[in-house]
Amino acid sequence: MKRLWNYENGLLLMLSMTNAVVLFDRFSINYLAPYIVEEFDLTHAQFGMLSSVVSLAIAPSGLILARLAEKSGQRKWMLVICLIVFSLLSGAAAFASSFLFLLVVRFMLGVPDAPIPPVAQSVIAVESSEHRRGLNMAIMQKFSSAIVGIGLGAIVFTQIAEAFGWRVAMLASCLPGIALAICIAFFMRPVREGVKIRSALADHERGGTGGLFSVLKSRNAALCVVICGLYSAWIFVLSAFMPLYLVQERGMDPGSMGMIVGATGFAQAIAGIAIAATSDRIGRKMCMALMLFLSAAAPLSVMFVQGSPLVLGMCLFIAFMGAGATPLISVIAAESVSEKFVASVIALNIAAGEIFGGIIAPTAAGHAADILGPTAPFWICASIAVICGMLALFLKETSLRRPPVSAPADLQAPAPTA
Repeated sequence: MKRLWNYENGLLLMLSMTNAVVLFDRFSINYLAPYIVEEFDLTHAQFGMLSSVVSLAIAPSGLILARLAEKSGQRKWMLVICLIVFSLLSGAAAFASSFLFLLVVRFMLGVPDAPIPPVAQSVIAVESSEHRRGLNMAIMQKFSSAIVGIGLGAIVFTQIAEAFGWRVAMLASCLPGIALAICIAFFMRPVREGVKIRSALADHERGGTGGLFSVLKSRNAALCVVICGLYSAWIFVLSAFMPLYLVQERGMDPGSMGMIVGATGFAQAIAGIAIAATSDRIGRKMCMALMLFLSAAAPLSVMFVQGSPLVLGMCLFIAFMGAGATPLISVIAAESVSEKFVASVIALNIAAGEIFGGIIAPTAAGHAADILGPTAPFWICASIAVICGMLALFLKETSLRRPPVSAPADLQAPAPTA
């Protein structure tokens, strides 16, 4: 019991719940979509803008503030301040009187949101035991966020909205974040500096020997940026349009929709832990590729699986396990660069995800739905999942438990001289 309540596990719990609350608040508008679209009489394109405008602020803010936190050594207080401001802005959406008001608040929400995930993940990467890094980063990024942010979030928000209205649900969203900020302020220690993150890659194969974008000299880091950008489109488009499609096209009531979307969150949580733990033992590359291919089944299930909501929910539960691959993007990126650039490379991945997945994809998918029909966003998502799976096959293995297939001498090769 004493080993269970050590600092590593306590830190993991705090930062996992922080990531969960951020996702919980950010995706709240998706779960409340049927109420908001009806009250403000929004088109698909306008609703897509509400999802993408957050990313417009996150992309530049994440790179700037995450790098600032690394260089100043103040990662703890960056988390505290950003979490408080983010929570207050999330609750402010409850007072929206127009589409423009809601759009502005959502844009402002992106600024404090941006540095929280990359800074928190970099802390976990540095503070984790070597044999638990993949598992810990998966717990922080996927397990708690999927259970709380997606699983419980979809259920809680829709149930509160049904009972008291969507504005009360939005207002209540600010309380958990403020409570967590207080916990971090009192219990989190200063982050250790100069910790070596070991990897199966040779030193000359790792990026981050110069400025921020020197991390892209690593093939793994560059591929992770591309995969994260594309796969974020899969996540954001499905998150934005699946609840609306299930209610408007499949005829479900918001409560049933919330249960189905919630089930997908639990699937991601289970898969995130299982895949990360497996990758710690047998390697990360193939685990990630197989799960990305599985993700293509999710949008296809939304369109083609008929029958009761229970049948659809079971199919989506299995298909959404593919999203358990997302923590491995951060793990592989962290193990492919110099230690002083871990938060920065994760922020770069997130920026790519926010620009393509958050800004471009939801709005483009909304326009596609208005022009080609409501199934267009789901065909886009299925194609993206297949492309991401193919790109993952070109990654180099980073897990020390399963070194690259190349000859051992390759790992010992000196860095090329100028």
